[in-house]
Amino acid sequence: MIVIGRGSVQQEECDVMGHMNVRHYVARVADALSWLLLEAGLPVPAQRLAVRDQHIRFLREMAPGTPFTILGGIIGAEAGRLRCFAEIRNSATDQPAATFVTDLGAFDDGPLPALPRAAALKVARPDHAAPRGLGFDPPRALPDRAASRAMGLAEAYRGAVRPHECDADGIMRPDGVIARVWDGVPNLRNRGTGLGVKEEGVGGAALEYRLVHLAPLRAGQLVTVTSGLRALGEKTTTWTHILHDGETGAPVAAAEAVGVAFDLKARKAIPIPPAQRAALEVLLVPGLGL
Repeated sequence: MIVIGRGSVQQEECDVMGHMNVRHYVARVADALSWLLLEAGLPVPAQRLAVRDQHIRFLREMAPGTPFTILGGIIGAEAGRLRCFAEIRNSATDQPAATFVTDLGAFDDGPLPALPRAAALKVARPDHAAPRGLGFDPPRALPDRAASRAMGLAEAYRGAVRPHECDADGIMRPDGVIARVWDGVPNLRNRGTGLGVKEEGVGGAALEYRLVHLAPLRAGQLVTVTSGLRALGEKTTTWTHILHDGETGAPVAAAEAVGVAFDLKARKAIPIPPAQRAALEVLLVPGLGL
């Protein structure tokens, strides 16, 4: 792998749990993938390659001030998609903090541009980056907003795409999409779960994410997120989140996330407390998933 990014975690990139928030992992890797494409022979600016599908594993926390290096390479290309790999490593310990397997391609599923140096960047996905609690097969057809609500999914977010979240062409960056999911998650506690609330020393942390981008989101576009609980383990919850166009109700993106209840002092996962487990069991949606 080659170096495609470098930096350090800033205080404003961290959330109430005291570690780097998921949206900033995504933003940093999006920048790094542009460097990878440049090394592969795609000049800047060039034909747009958007994130179409992405699998993320969070392996270790990154606190404010943590230095990091992003390494990357190209796994392969197939059917108009370029599959890339990126790994964020703590520069002080050389331990991986997060891994990203990302499929890039045009939203119209057109052909990939020529990448004359891609072969020299070929890498294999390491075992620690493999899907664990989530799949990475092509997603199923997703329900529109009305169908999602009928299935029992709850509206977690309702808002709009802001111009500062968009690129030079007015299209929302990938970190804006995952930010919408994260922004809506605390509303789920209003359904009686209390899970992931920063109180009595207990919070929440993500272990794994899968994000599917179906259509570009543009500045000013209205968006909702509906969320449902797919699975419940001893320590983990798996939620499915679907982003819908505010005007038409059509699905435009989706995410799945495996999270844990998190002891904020010991900085480790803990079993889901019995009262919260009972509340969560009521929220399970049969057949839900990407």
